[in-house]
Amino acid sequence: MREIRRRIRATRLSRGWSLADFQERSGGAITAVAMGSYERGGRTLSTPKLLAICAILEISLVHLLQSDHELVPGEIPGRHIYDLRRLQRLTEGRQKHQLLAYIHQIIKERGDWKGEVISLRKTDIDNLVRIFAASDLLESSDYLAWIAEQGILLKKN
Repeated sequence: MREIRRRIRATRLSRGWSLADFQERSGGAITAVAMGSYERGGRTLSTPKLLAICAILEISLVHLLQSDHELVPGEIPGRHIYDLRRLQRLTEGRQKHQLLAYIHQIIKERGDWKGEVISLRKTDIDNLVRIFAASDLLESSDYLAWIAEQGILLKKN
């Protein structure tokens, strides 16, 4: 249950939502105080509440129940999950440097990150596509083709 609570919090934070933002998005059905208590374990999290939280966060219950160890290489349409261990091991290059700089900025903004994998939203991917296309300094201007060749994409089994 601790892992489920951690994943709920991490998902909320990855969206950049405060507890007050969550309350607003729930239409007041789940207060900020209650949500904080659910995340910390100070309040029992019933199945109906868990399903309501999943609906508000727009994730499936499977996302909360599935282990990070059940991630395997592959692509995820609209969202990318990167294996940061593999990314760190890539040969030095401008593309790697640009992607790491972008990811480090996201990590700073989120303030909640495990360190082995990171999930980038569609908007992040779209921004990286633009950055690669607009840069004269990068050897590859096609971000999606470059990232596909690197072997750092993961998907849930």
